Amino acid sequence: MLLTTDVLAMLAKAMLVVPFGLSVLCFLGLALRPDRTWLARALGLMTILVSVAQLGLSLVMLAAPPSAYPILFRLHAGIAVDFRVDALSLYFILLVNIVALAASWNTWAYLEMAPLGPWLQHPAFFHGSINAFHLTMLLVPMLDNLIGLWIAIELTTLASAFLVGHRATKDAWEAAWKYLVITSAGIILALLGTMFLAKAVSLSLAGASVTTEAMNWTKVMDLARQGRLSGSVSINLITLSFLFILVGYGTKAGLAPMHTWLPDGHGEAPAPISALLSGVLLKSALYAILRFYAITNAVRNDQAASSVLLGAGLLSLILAAPFILKENRFKRVLAYHSLEHMGIITFGIGLGGSAALFGALLHCLNHAVTKALMFLAFGNVTRGYHRLLGREPEEHEVTGALQTLPATALLLTLGGLALVGTPPFSIFMSELMILWGAIGPLLGRQSAPVFSGFPSLVVVTAAAVFLISNTLIFCGLVRHLARLTLDAPPVVIEEAGPWQEDWGRDLPPLILLALLMLALGVGAAPPLTDLIGRSVRIMYGIGY
Repeated sequence: MLLTTDVLAMLAKAMLVVPFGLSVLCFLGLALRPDRTWLARALGLMTILVSVAQLGLSLVMLAAPPSAYPILFRLHAGIAVDFRVDALSLYFILLVNIVALAASWNTWAYLEMAPLGPWLQHPAFFHGSINAFHLTMLLVPMLDNLIGLWIAIELTTLASAFLVGHRATKDAWEAAWKYLVITSAGIILALLGTMFLAKAVSLSLAGASVTTEAMNWTKVMDLARQGRLSGSVSINLITLSFLFILVGYGTKAGLAPMHTWLPDGHGEAPAPISALLSGVLLKSALYAILRFYAITNAVRNDQAASSVLLGAGLLSLILAAPFILKENRFKRVLAYHSLEHMGIITFGIGLGGSAALFGALLHCLNHAVTKALMFLAFGNVTRGYHRLLGREPEEHEVTGALQTLPATALLLTLGGLALVGTPPFSIFMSELMILWGAIGPLLGRQSAPVFSGFPSLVVVTAAAVFLISNTLIFCGLVRHLARLTLDAPPVVIEEAGPWQEDWGRDLPPLILLALLMLALGVGAAPPLTDLIGRSVRIMYGIGY
């Protein structure tokens, strides 16, 4: 079958329809047969199969020739909604589907310990919500319309809020409420940023009313390339728009100082949901920032937006370090690592230049895979200790995992070493590329960045902060990992002996992520590097 644009559009539509249909089926099953255990298990299996199919569709689209992109199509849901899938979109779609597969597989093990409960804690509700969450995170990179993008980002919040509070404890509901309130406040600021852009577009159209189609990213970029947004008022409005977008969507992306929901949200959510929040949700919000960043650079053609992103990235790195060094619950430590790595990504984007931008985009995938491995592996450890103790373990009781759960603990250790940038794992490679993007031009080994033009002192200082922060964070996580894996386990756990790990249910998603983490460190496949290279060109405003 030839992968023409029309065929790819059909695949993209299928990618949206299938999780929507399964989500509806889950909620119908909950309403009609809430007492059927077999139904919940069947829905869980269907969720895994759908996730496999979604990843398969992503890989098929990745195999299509670049000439088939961008894919433009329209769906009618009361109003016409325009969609666009280009290289940057496809890259984030691939990222979403990789983590969603691992999380949905791990959900099978997580829900085995959860008895049938009230509606909000029912396995069918969990499966329905996780499919809806998956759908909304696919909508974000597919939507061409920037107003629709804003709606999709808000839908990700609504779809995931009850999942964050799924454990139904006081702390879990407080975390869900905090997540909902803080990210929704950010979304309001992002709406204001979108409105400022709409006003600039209106001025470019000689004051004509701005239609829905005029707010398509494709249309706005065309106006920017034609110089129709170059008036002083329009430039000021677009600059203001980007600042509001960065703060608004940056709240959802976990950038400092708007990151305060991260420790509670990641800390209290079930492990598969923490993997999705950290691995995918943060990147979905970042994707929205990238689209506005491309518009701003196309209009201003200077380093203003890059300077703001560079500062936001460094601030996130600096703030993450002390919280990772101090004593803390392990999932909260991982949450602060999300703050760190989102800082690394925005630092790379802010630097500009092909190497730094390529490294920043690659880091999105590397962090998603590694962090998903960490959350899922730690979730397996806590569930194993729960079984051995007969109750939820306290944080200080989760020690000596290499003795009690050797395979899971080994994968957790490898993930931790990868997370702090140890070679030969994937994060080391993308961090090295970002750092080379900073110092390469100073050594005369790389052309000057396109979007930036920072003085040498600024670049050297930023690179020094980057290295010092990462060194401190390395020391902090290694200390936490040593306690978790190498300290002696509690006496009752030690006496019970090693727990029999389930190689068919608990370990496959971890092994998949670990292999991918290693493969991306050794060298990404040419189709993936080509996709990232085309995405970099879109960031420059010169490609599709």
